[in-house]
Amino acid sequence: MQPEEVLKLIGSASQRYDTVRAALCYRGDGSAHKEIRERIVRTEAGRRAFGISPREASERIERPIYHPEPDGPFGWLCRAWHADEYHWRMETALPGGGVNILASNGRTPSGAPPPGPPYMGLFWRHRVRGGSREDDPPWFDLANDHYWTFYALLTDEICGISHELRPLDLTVEVRCRGREAVPLVGVPGKEWDWEWDPDPLSWGAEDEYEVVVVDAERGVLLRCASRLRGKDFDALEVTEIHFDERFPEDVFASREPLPLR
Repeated sequence: MQPEEVLKLIGSASQRYDTVRAALCYRGDGSAHKEIRERIVRTEAGRRAFGISPREASERIERPIYHPEPDGPFGWLCRAWHADEYHWRMETALPGGGVNILASNGRTPSGAPPPGPPYMGLFWRHRVRGGSREDDPPWFDLANDHYWTFYALLTDEICGISHELRPLDLTVEVRCRGREAVPLVGVPGKEWDWEWDPDPLSWGAEDEYEVVVVDAERGVLLRCASRLRGKDFDALEVTEIHFDERFPEDVFASREPLPLR
């Protein structure tokens, strides 16, 4: 399989299943994120991404750089259900114990004037055995971002990841995991110039990006990792996945964590 074929497979992922249920694990290295952010903000691409004016750049005016991550390892576990844009659910383990639930269980007229969207989701959130959101560490905002969580599963439907990967020098490796999969590795080349974080990958990897492992049947991303000096500093991995199940309605309405299957 050639890289272009893999990109087409990724681009068609959301057309290859009706529903998906998955468990995901994110692991990051806060020290590496801070190092990369400090380096990139001083580049031309970084100045564009962070909105630094030519005057600020020419006069070397340095803004304080916000670092939400801790100095060492951090991460989270979550489970996700997706039937359509109006029926989805996320359960994320809270750092201090408990579960944060985000869900949409229907649709309602948006009230937006043409050409706005005719409908919007019936979105709700709930915490079970957890403290106040104000007590969460700053980096946990990303864990509660349902768009970010579903990037790997919906691929081009949300983020256009196959387009974002094209500037990398891509190779297909021969390696398999639990499901039949196609490992795809990319190295930043001359055309590489992202102007924002290319979720679910992370901006600034010097070594390589590992879009591991593209599910050979469905096209979803089973693992996405960004590396610095040979080590992952940002990795999202699907640890369990099931397709085309019929979800009962309470999957999107229950205020309690759903039982494990």
